[in-house]
Amino acid sequence: MIGAGERASIGVPGLDRMLGGGLLPGRPYLITGGTGSGKTILGLSFLVEGLRRGEEVLLVAVDEPPNEIAENVRPFGWDLNAVATLDANPGLRAIRRMGDVQEIRALSDLKSMRDLSGENRPAAQAEDISIQSIHLKLRQQMNGRNFRRVVVDSITSIRRFALKITADAQADRTEIQSLLRFLSEQDVTTLITATPGNPNVLAPEEVLTRGEILLTRKWVADRSVRQIKIVRTRGSAHDPERRPFTITNQGFIVG
Repeated sequence: MIGAGERASIGVPGLDRMLGGGLLPGRPYLITGGTGSGKTILGLSFLVEGLRRGEEVLLVAVDEPPNEIAENVRPFGWDLNAVATLDANPGLRAIRRMGDVQEIRALSDLKSMRDLSGENRPAAQAEDISIQSIHLKLRQQMNGRNFRRVVVDSITSIRRFALKITADAQADRTEIQSLLRFLSEQDVTTLITATPGNPNVLAPEEVLTRGEILLTRKWVADRSVRQIKIVRTRGSAHDPERRPFTITNQGFIVG
């Protein structure tokens, strides 16, 4: 568990040093990077470190089904069975223990925000994944649970899968702000993954989170070069330099 004044280790020593000792607990942070840059693995490192410290942790899996995530990290030797998972991938909705094929609890009424709010309206004709519906489901599922770490992977896909795409930037910002405030009120340290958008327009999560970690990957000749940079942190000093990182069978390694 995290003591008073203690940082939340992200589970990667080199990155913790860049962050001045880790993340400030109870705050939301953003991990940005292109496809295959390592966002999910970094998020899982954060959750595995929480398990190691005896904390309850939760993964909101949107990009990939939990069974595929567990299979992808098998070479690292991580035991993900104790990671509670909200499967927000299109299809089956269930809280599962990762690596366990037995369903623990079905996420009832996740098809639409209207159904979940108890309003007497017709059910949606298709599955609805949205920031609002996930927020409400987290409120329901976290009741009585002492989660200390949550990873949402990814907010970009939540928007892509949403049935109703809104052009109202303020509404989008309000929904994200409501979700992040709820998690912070629960004293949860949150990592949200996202792919970079329009560089000339700040996405709501870029404004509302307390820090941002940027992962980049490019090819030099036939070699993949990965770099990590702390774009910003609030309330904490950090290393502003780009640092190389690798992903090996030992996991995510900086430096």
